[in-house]
Amino acid sequence: MLYPLKLQYKMSHYTFKPLAFTAILCFLMTIAASAQSFDNIVNGFKNGDASAIAKNFEGNVEITIKTGSTSYSKSQAEMVLKSFFAAHKPKTFAVAHEGTSPQGSKYFIGNLTTAAGNYRTYVYAKTVKTELVIQEIRFEEQ
Repeated sequence: MLYPLKLQYKMSHYTFKPLAFTAILCFLMTIAASAQSFDNIVNGFKNGDASAIAKNFEGNVEITIKTGSTSYSKSQAEMVLKSFFAAHKPKTFAVAHEGTSPQGSKYFIGNLTTAAGNYRTYVYAKTVKTELVIQEIRFEEQ
């Protein structure tokens, strides 16, 4: 059955709105999930909680402390962070910058103040499904 042109436009216009709303809602939920993961990682650095940070490890993680860089398994990387935080008890941690690389990896740069010194901290992660997976952590003494 043919409808007048005006009625056909209204029908297609109204079916488009729910689809657009659903697409926008899914996009915002994905962003919220990623932001929540970064918050958990940042809180791990603030509290010196290696276990909380390690929840975002998958496979090998490269950790650089001062000038030495090594690739560790998930469990080894957690132990390295526990050792680091035991020797460098965090006083404060603040994110200075965060962003997304052209390849889609996410990162943040923070300033870690500890009882044993101050460190510029770099965290690089990739998104797997809706979770951030840490690939690299660097601590550079300031």
